[in-house]
Amino acid sequence: MNFQLRHNLLITTFIIVIIATMWLLMRGLSYSFDILQSKKPEPLTDNELVSKEVSYVEKIDHFALQEFDAHQRLSHFVEADQYYNFKNNPALLINPRVVTYDQQGEENYILTSKRANYLETGEVKFKGQVDVSSSNGVSHKMNTQELLVNTKTDDLVSDKKVTYLGENAKILSQGMHMQTKADKMKLTGDTVIHQDSGQKMLTKDLYIDQSNNQKHYYADNKTTYLSTENKIYAQGLDMLGDVTQLFGQVNILQNSGSRIDTKDLTVNQSNGEQLYTTDNGIHYQSNVADIRAKGMRYDAGRQKIKFTGGVVGQYD
Repeated sequence: MNFQLRHNLLITTFIIVIIATMWLLMRGLSYSFDILQSKKPEPLTDNELVSKEVSYVEKIDHFALQEFDAHQRLSHFVEADQYYNFKNNPALLINPRVVTYDQQGEENYILTSKRANYLETGEVKFKGQVDVSSSNGVSHKMNTQELLVNTKTDDLVSDKKVTYLGENAKILSQGMHMQTKADKMKLTGDTVIHQDSGQKMLTKDLYIDQSNNQKHYYADNKTTYLSTENKIYAQGLDMLGDVTQLFGQVNILQNSGSRIDTKDLTVNQSNGEQLYTTDNGIHYQSNVADIRAKGMRYDAGRQKIKFTGGVVGQYD
């Protein structure tokens, strides 16, 4: 009798365990399914969009499109090796080329890249490295996550970080706005200029003006010029070729601890030199000397300073 009772008890317990296990398993599967349902799918990359043939609804090889302004003048010509139209994603252009035209119908700017999105508004959004060439022969090379071509104003705009590749420098900024009709570009926000010669400049809102067929860089904000020998503080910069003007009140701090206060300093980097000159008043202070003069010629590479005009010094 006791054996039969124990046998029934074991069977009952076994059945209860099986039911509990199945209930837990069903709860777990239901929870996992809910998570999968609620999780939003990650957007596909350009390569994934192209590789999944079922994802696009239209493909055009050798895509070309002309756009006209309100006066029926040709304003843009958009072409690409391939055009992909997707149901839930912006249209994709492979190896796009966009040409803008001036009011006389002449080519103004040509933009090329490996990828771009063609938006429903008619705007073109470039990705990655973008080459911008003007009809006067001056070109711009830059890397950015997004560069939007406004087909109504011809302006080029990016609110993402931009790496601008100059002839002798790499410039990093927080964005970019270019007025193509005026041949002027503004690298917006905090801007860092890395020169190939090793110097670095920190400023804000740097303008690039190429209206005279030569790139002219300038900023009206506080600027810090950094080299291996000196740290220079100024109120702005003006850079053309190998010559940089640091204007306004200028303070030079040498690694030795000496200080030079002046105004409107010219930095000449031609022939691999670092020559600082000014014709404004000079106040030089070190541990052993206090010197005032009307001007200065400072060879930073050789660490030699020549004070000019009415030099007055006091030495300890």
